[in-house]
Amino acid sequence: MKISAMKKLLFLIPVFLLLLCACDNREDEFSNEAYTGTWKWVSTAGPNVNETPLSTGKTVSLDFTSEWQYTISENDVEISSGTYSLYEDVSSTDHQQRMFIQFSADGIKIVKEINATTLSLQDDDVTGLTYHHEK
Repeated sequence: MKISAMKKLLFLIPVFLLLLCACDNREDEFSNEAYTGTWKWVSTAGPNVNETPLSTGKTVSLDFTSEWQYTISENDVEISSGTYSLYEDVSSTDHQQRMFIQFSADGIKIVKEINATTLSLQDDDVTGLTYHHEK
């Protein structure tokens, strides 16, 4: 009986360790902590484009949750929502390694800047726009 119990224990230890490792974050996953919260659109700039809430009459907010969900609202009306993910890749504009954010319903943007109060997203093309947000 002791040998059977020992075999079970030897089998269960690796299974337990495998399950423990599976619960840990993968190296290719990025934290979304800096993104979570509500970001208010401040401006959009690019070739021949300079828009602000004042010039367009629009107030736009971008909300990120810690559960990888986002919502875009315009004048307090939800216009888009879904999931988002973060990943690193080489941009097609400057061929440098950049952080990207992929929106399930709104395409992909380069994360140009992110800190406690500023979020700037950029299109990944030479005529692309830059979207500035603040918390």
